[in-house]
Amino acid sequence: NYTREGAHRQNRILHHKDETGKEITATLLAIAKTKKNITFVTNTTMIDIIEKNNTCYGIVVEDANGERSTIFARDVILATGGIGGLFKNSTNFPHITGDAFAIALKHNIELKNINYIQIHPTTLYSKKSGRRFLISESVRGEGAILLNENELQPRDVVTNAICKEMEKFGTDHVYLTLPTMTSEEAAQRFPNIFEECMEEGYDITKDKVPVTPGQHYMMGGIKTDINGCTSMRHLYAAGETACNGVHGRNRLASNSLLESLVFSKRAADLIAGDDSEKPQYEPEIDFAEMPPKAERENEFKNIIMAEIKRKDPEFYDKWCNNENQC
Repeated sequence: NYTREGAHRQNRILHHKDETGKEITATLLAIAKTKKNITFVTNTTMIDIIEKNNTCYGIVVEDANGERSTIFARDVILATGGIGGLFKNSTNFPHITGDAFAIALKHNIELKNINYIQIHPTTLYSKKSGRRFLISESVRGEGAILLNENELQPRDVVTNAICKEMEKFGTDHVYLTLPTMTSEEAAQRFPNIFEECMEEGYDITKDKVPVTPGQHYMMGGIKTDINGCTSMRHLYAAGETACNGVHGRNRLASNSLLESLVFSKRAADLIAGDDSEKPQYEPEIDFAEMPPKAERENEFKNIIMAEIKRKDPEFYDKWCNNENQC
């Protein structure tokens, strides 16, 4: 069925319980595993791209043991997510640190609106380190109350209101509650959210659940056209890594799933239909010249933070100006 989220006037979001993205990913992954022409390389990180004359020929990777190797390819699609791992509070996994953006900047690949970073108003407040649990706006769409707010305002509006409230009372969180449902109804409609809150000691239908803003999504990224093409030949980007302009500065809830599905397919179709000639280029890479992991991660972070600060000093000072993390 359909639900309603931030800035929506009617129920328009097709969902699977409260784990729609997970369901889509699991389905696509199961299909991909049946394809004989797809090889999975797990626990492996891209640390550079291989290019010549603004044409991409592959990537350099590092596995979990620190071993480095090359993967040469006619075309490369970057789908490495956003930058949540650089933030103290984020709904992203800690390893999502925007490496593709730093690599793009090092190779003069054009970025767009790198400062368009969405802060979600309601992540479950916790003093524990690590990924913040997202309390979806669909909870408010089903009647949850936050800051006496009765309308589902856009995320940036709600986030700013929460920040003002926290500053006013000198706190680092506000409260959310769902009085329109019984515990049984909430457990059925929002099983994942209900369980997570219960593990923290809160029944969302009866208790005041502490929530705080956290980094959630990257609207900016590597600039692409509507087919996923970047400014480098034979290099594409899709999903949160890409910026094709469809989200503007403040993404509407759940539109990212549509974007990933639509524009990744457009990129795949373009690649499949391209029978043009491409010169052969498979250079020997001197892995010893590359910095060790810790040094590389610090370099990548500094590159990204410097670019965000250059583009938007106000956002940087508010959300990123921390000596350890954003």
